[in-house]
Amino acid sequence: MREIELREHAKCSICNNLIGSTGLPLFWVVKVERHGIRMGAICRQDGLAALLNGNSYLAQVMGADEEMTQSLMGPITLTVCEACAMENIFVEKALVLAEEN
Repeated sequence: MREIELREHAKCSICNNLIGSTGLPLFWVVKVERHGIRMGAICRQDGLAALLNGNSYLAQVMGADEEMTQSLMGPITLTVCEACAMENIFVEKALVLAEEN
């Protein structure tokens, strides 16, 4: 990571403190996405596997290779200091921030 990128990640997305304020020169860059399963695609793939005597590997090769999920929330990137990353409620806080964006 170069200086310009590091400056973009200077503040923790959770506590809003500078990443160096913990005393550790470590931080996390986390990408958060939310997906929903497309049940129609799953059923088609499962049906093809059933026709091929339950061989899901063969169904994967012979199938349409379509998307099995649909993106419900675009990817967001969070910068997390080491102190926030060690908290048990980190994921909950990250999801709240993701929904706000």
